[in-house]
Amino acid sequence: MQKLISIIVPVYNVEKYLEKCIESIKKQTYKNIEIILVDDGSKDNSGKICDQAEKKDNRIKVIHKTNGGLSDARNAGLKIAKGDFIGFVDSDDYIKEDMFETLYNLLENYNADISIVSYYEYYKDKLIAVKQSDEVQEFSKIEAIKELLIDNKIQSYAWNKLFKKELFKDLEFPVNKNFEDIATTLLLFERINKVVLLEDPKYYYVRRDDSIIGKKNYKTYKDYLDVIYDKYKYLDGKYKELDLYNAYNFIINMIWVYTIIVAFDLEDVYKEFEKLFPLFEKLIDLYKNQITDKLDNYNKSVLYMMLLDKQVSKPAVKKLYKSYKEKRNNGEFSLQI
Repeated sequence: MQKLISIIVPVYNVEKYLEKCIESIKKQTYKNIEIILVDDGSKDNSGKICDQAEKKDNRIKVIHKTNGGLSDARNAGLKIAKGDFIGFVDSDDYIKEDMFETLYNLLENYNADISIVSYYEYYKDKLIAVKQSDEVQEFSKIEAIKELLIDNKIQSYAWNKLFKKELFKDLEFPVNKNFEDIATTLLLFERINKVVLLEDPKYYYVRRDDSIIGKKNYKTYKDYLDVIYDKYKYLDGKYKELDLYNAYNFIINMIWVYTIIVAFDLEDVYKEFEKLFPLFEKLIDLYKNQITDKLDNYNKSVLYMMLLDKQVSKPAVKKLYKSYKEKRNNGEFSLQI
């Protein structure tokens, strides 16, 4: 008999997207699933849509709770999940019919603890950033954390993965913080023996300008700076073979935050950024050649302008950011912006 997969869907004010999300999960070719819809205090019709879905499919369970944020909603789902495996789908996204069958087979066939597939980015009727390969890649714990830090093959997202439920024992997503995936995925990876990846896109990530990452405000990017700093400090010296990649991850994320600060004139965030800049400069001094060799032309250009003069370089960085963002939105390439 197939083992049970619990699929947790945090729901908050997504009435425009929710039915498509739920239907895509109901149509999974892997049938032994429970679908946990966590209505996180929605103020639109999302809660009613959840209740209607529950009446039509006995695999669906609905939790209604006061608003506590994405992490709190995921934690609420984890508390009632009965599955042997845990998956997550964000309620404004949708998935291919065979996504969880593929993830399950990867786990079972390769005796892994976490399985991963790739994804499409869907933005204004365009599909962007597709990684396609038939090759199955296996990673040990250290190799998987390294790839997580490089942030190319493996990202911190919870939603394109399947986890053994036991990995979540005594572990929750941090509440009241944005970018909770970054902190939690690292801790989950530390508990595994093997991660398996198939770069076959099965998940449709719908990029919205009003999403958490789309909100260009102090809270969003203060949280981001906190998360990348905490992750760097947590790993610093813990695994000597990962020191370079830990530094790379901190540097690449600082470059990204700087471009956002400049492009959207977030002066209050700039004050927080400046507190971390001495560490940024120290790591550049330690690993300059190794780091710059790993950067693409865009990030390399921003880095040089940051090190030259952050204030004088702002107009040039803003222009470069807007040019690259336009190219990305046209589907020419994927860039974390």
